[in-house]
Amino acid sequence: MELVNADRRGAGVTSDRPSLHIVPEPPRAPTRVCVIGGGIAGLAAAHAVSRAAEDAEITVLEESSAPGGKLRVSRVAGVPVDEGAEAVQAARPEAVALARDVALDRDIVYPEIFGASLWSRGKLRGMPPTVMGVPTDLRALTAAGVLPMREIMKLPLEYRKPRTRFDNDVSVGAFVESRLGREVVDTLVEPVLGGVYAGRADALSLQATVPALFRELQSNRSLLKAAEFTSRGGGRRAGARQGPVFAGIRGGVGRLPGAVVADLERNGVTVRTRTAVRSLHRVDDHWRVIVNTPNGQEVLLAEEIILAVPPHAASDLLSHICPPAANDLGLMSMSSMATVALAYPSDSVAPLTGSGFLVPPKEGRTVKAANYASSKWDWIAREARTNRGGPGSLVIMRASIGRVGEEEALNVDDRDLVAATHGDLAEAVGVSASPIDYRVTRWHNAIPQYEVGHVTRVERIRNNIANVGGLEICGAALDGVGVAAVIGSARFAARQVANRINQQMAAVG
Repeated sequence: MELVNADRRGAGVTSDRPSLHIVPEPPRAPTRVCVIGGGIAGLAAAHAVSRAAEDAEITVLEESSAPGGKLRVSRVAGVPVDEGAEAVQAARPEAVALARDVALDRDIVYPEIFGASLWSRGKLRGMPPTVMGVPTDLRALTAAGVLPMREIMKLPLEYRKPRTRFDNDVSVGAFVESRLGREVVDTLVEPVLGGVYAGRADALSLQATVPALFRELQSNRSLLKAAEFTSRGGGRRAGARQGPVFAGIRGGVGRLPGAVVADLERNGVTVRTRTAVRSLHRVDDHWRVIVNTPNGQEVLLAEEIILAVPPHAASDLLSHICPPAANDLGLMSMSSMATVALAYPSDSVAPLTGSGFLVPPKEGRTVKAANYASSKWDWIAREARTNRGGPGSLVIMRASIGRVGEEEALNVDDRDLVAATHGDLAEAVGVSASPIDYRVTRWHNAIPQYEVGHVTRVERIRNNIANVGGLEICGAALDGVGVAAVIGSARFAARQVANRINQQMAAVG
């Protein structure tokens, strides 16, 4: 604020001594924050900044016609079914907390049925308990019958093996094979990793994909013992109650982005669609953001940028701003996949057991995983009955297709992909009729591959970006591909931005 001398003579005041009048400073302009990418990472980052920063003007820029990224819902035979993730981790708080924050708390639901099967040796068998495919109970493994007895008999020898040495990181496949043999990798580890990352065990990082197990292996030479310990929560107090592992949202997880957008707009955040960021330029203490819109090119200004786009897009934007980070992001491998949702008359499907099944690559099937959506989620079962007018009149299944090395499975048209998927489902669970409706959703270069050295690479990316100033990054390429992990990375980026804004506010009084 400014102090100004003023003459108080007149108006009945006889003193000639001047006085001081306080002239308020003009209000400080808010810090402009530009979030590039309107998927759940960008939306969650904007939400977190809006809650944590005292003075921020936030704009989210999304290239497509609608925010939400891979989280969306569409109807199959009149029943809403997620096209992307249909569940979020409930064991970590971020996704469920965000849903509660945006008024979806009454719609958070949990699976009605648990337990998956494994397509092994020609049929579905109960999936034994594992940590990312590593067995945690040899008796349960034996009872499941997913491995030949000759392989099971070898496993107890692992307890006496010397520690397997590796430098910093190792692939899941190589490490598990060295301890338990190739059959465990091919039968158990591959389908679990394929279901999460659409990747291959021999390329994926143990440190990045199974961090809790990796940490336990630093002090436990036995992989079986480390997996058993990790499955119990890594030292959780004996008898402590465990909550559900997964949660969903009534109406679909794809409702979450819309609820976040509504909350953002209520709180003054601008969400722009059909706005493609073409380049970023650092000028003194702010950013120039060049965007293409349906009305032509615009230049936006911001003090803070949060990049919430896939790694290759981030690499392009950073190529002249932060070449080392751009290089690391550009080297990340990506996998493609598709989801196929099918609706069957209920009287054409044999009784289903559990929530779905996984398929090892060695089985040579098109489907890598399937879930029985109308068994798993009560709200889908209710919708299926309502839409067809009779109890249990529809069965909704959702299958995943595609992983690294199996891209040819995706290079067919929708009808052929549905036919192959239907063939696998018919053989697996006994379906006697064709689907009455289906939906195919293709995700090209959608899932980052956490290859060996991923954690170190992410540390380098963050360290190099920190040197730029006014720049953060978040998304599935960093700390996990699940919805909760992605939101966690968004909150981390938002916290850095909010801290800088609040510190600047405190500095100017």
